[in-house]
Amino acid sequence: MTREEIIATYGVELNAIERFHKTGLVTPKRMEDGTLVYSDADGEMFQRLLLLEKMGLSENDFIGLRSGEKTLEALLQRQINRLEDGCLGKEICRGILEEGADLHRFDAKKYLAQMGTDATEHIFSFNRSFRNQVFRPWRRYFARGVDASIYCLLWEAFLGYVCHVNLSDEGFLLEVVGIVMTTVMMILIEPLLLNRFGTTFGKWIFGLRIEKADESPISYAEGLKRTWVIVGKGYGYYIPIYSLVRLYKSYKLCKTKEMQPWDEGFAYTIKDTKWYRVAACIVLNVIVIIIAIVLILAQLLPPNRGDITVEQFAENYNYYCKYIEANEGWYMDENGKLTEEDSDGTASTDILDEEDPMIEINSDGTLSVNVPAEERPSFKYEMEGGYLTGVSFLYEVENKDHWTNIESTEGFLIALAFGCADSELTDFVSDMKSVIMKMITDEEFDFTVGSSRYFCDVEREGYDDHSFMTPMEGVQRAYYKMEFSVTKVK
Repeated sequence: MTREEIIATYGVELNAIERFHKTGLVTPKRMEDGTLVYSDADGEMFQRLLLLEKMGLSENDFIGLRSGEKTLEALLQRQINRLEDGCLGKEICRGILEEGADLHRFDAKKYLAQMGTDATEHIFSFNRSFRNQVFRPWRRYFARGVDASIYCLLWEAFLGYVCHVNLSDEGFLLEVVGIVMTTVMMILIEPLLLNRFGTTFGKWIFGLRIEKADESPISYAEGLKRTWVIVGKGYGYYIPIYSLVRLYKSYKLCKTKEMQPWDEGFAYTIKDTKWYRVAACIVLNVIVIIIAIVLILAQLLPPNRGDITVEQFAENYNYYCKYIEANEGWYMDENGKLTEEDSDGTASTDILDEEDPMIEINSDGTLSVNVPAEERPSFKYEMEGGYLTGVSFLYEVENKDHWTNIESTEGFLIALAFGCADSELTDFVSDMKSVIMKMITDEEFDFTVGSSRYFCDVEREGYDDHSFMTPMEGVQRAYYKMEFSVTKVK
């Protein structure tokens, strides 16, 4: 039979024939001239597929039937669970099950005839948990994205201000830990919000609400199970590639108006789809980004600002040592004295052997450059009324190899811990950047920013002009001196 004969004999429209061809469940014979010839079995299969489509089965269901991933019995049982008792659609599903639920055998013609005599609302009366579903994938996705960004922001705040981690340089491992922790927060917090309010912050913005079919709140345990299924079947446990596959499959389910596996038994409703909800989502995400930037920039501020004591200076100094990962193994005590820690974490003023090798071969074959264990500069403090007015040091080296980054690092740390504590820095980030850039650019300098003067004078004799200095060959005396200070001028 030709397509026209199939349409006339079995009552299947042309666009339905084209749709069902894509499922692979109908395989007509193709002639040498390219025309398709259908058998009576093909016509009957068209009728079965048409009936099942009217019953609510989707293209994905048909593809699943063809591949063997789904069974007709399971799909019919799913529809029975979704339909109200007493409606014709539910009775037809049960009738097909009684016939054996064989896709190639049940009599679709009689069921199609039954459907032709009843109103559509009588044929398909879905129960509330299925009737109230939101098949808008992008609104659902961005609502969850808003929630995720809030959880991420909370984690970043904890990481930066409780654990004192540099948020601008977290590294791959901390990023992975961040994904795990924000997921844990979502799993634990979302069920509580759904139980108490029936929505989350992101869902509230988009007018989304989740409750039981009887309009009662879902329990915490039910919400916990639902969120865990979302992590697995919705996000693929955030496993690369697999996560994208799961997101795409969830998107396809939503587009074909199929219930997501985690929404079974729940009523998911949307208040409206007004434009201002999308605008609110955009504004909120911008606010979250701004807060994240502020969190990062706020970490640049020292813990103590304004007029500070030596003890507060020491706290600022140790904060920046950890923040920029400088002076590992050293810390400043409350009296402003640099102290070295032994490997067991106890304080020690012993200086390591200066003959330690400069280059060390690691077990993995890489090289490490060891800074010679030289004594750190001794700081001098100027006080007035119990508060610091200046911090300085004088560092001298004579007739030996020397890394100048020892005293240079101390200069930077003083500039950050004392100079940047200046309360007159109106644009902290810009002013601090100006100070650091001048110190990096010039070996010697004398400038004022805010109410602080930054001064450095270097004297070098018999040394080459490099960060690692060695006495020049043939010189009688090699001498190096750095005088550094940050003082208040107002």
